[in-house]
Amino acid sequence: MMALALGGLPSATFEEAATCFEKAIQLNPNRLMHYIALGTVDVEMGKNDEGRRLIEKGLAMENTEKDDPETKHEGEAVLAKLH
Repeated sequence: MMALALGGLPSATFEEAATCFEKAIQLNPNRLMHYIALGTVDVEMGKNDEGRRLIEKGLAMENTEKDDPETKHEGEAVLAKLH
């Protein structure tokens, strides 16, 4: 409870988010946002290699939605922190 009060999230929250983004990828594998979001969650859970792979996959996809450039920028920021 203290972690929540201080702004932290329990690991179950990240696991639930990962499950939701995995489902989103199954439903629409052509949205780069899903890959970058799942990769970011994986990095937050300490799965850096898998997170990097997913973010890089999202970054390699073509922009198709108006928010895609910003989403890619966010993904690049996560990758930069891994170096």
